[in-house]
Amino acid sequence: MSVEYVYRGRRINVKLVELQIPGRGIVEREVVEFRESVVILPLLSDGRVILIRQYRVPVGGWIYELPAGVIESGETPEECARRELIEETGYRAGKLVKLFEMYLAPGYSTEKMHAFLAEKLEYVGMKPESYEAIEVTPIEFSKVLDMVKRGSIPDAKTIATILYYKTFIAKN
Repeated sequence: MSVEYVYRGRRINVKLVELQIPGRGIVEREVVEFRESVVILPLLSDGRVILIRQYRVPVGGWIYELPAGVIESGETPEECARRELIEETGYRAGKLVKLFEMYLAPGYSTEKMHAFLAEKLEYVGMKPESYEAIEVTPIEFSKVLDMVKRGSIPDAKTIATILYYKTFIAKN
């Protein structure tokens, strides 16, 4: 196996990996290296979900999604989830429960994401990064499910986390 870095950036690295696959010969793959990250499903006491509407440069527009962020060096996934929740929504979680982990695009990226449920929320004020354009939008859970069904939420991490919660956690 050989590895050649073809790009090193602030947020991502791209490498060309050459490896031997038994019975298939030598193959080349491009791999995007990205740090681990978190996504948080914040539930208010009245059952509404706190979604954010955020401008995303790669898609060229505003999308609805759950708050999320990259785990900083020396930070645990839980610490990151607590920090990102305050930064992006202004809420502190009194209770934070890990739901699951997922790879967002395992065909080309190393990014592993940790999903959390945040409850017993207390508003303490937003602290967004200078480059973030975010609007906080509390929405009834049933309406969020409808948004997923209609395609109004195109974000994979949000869809996966909402449906995981609805399928395995929510009291029906």
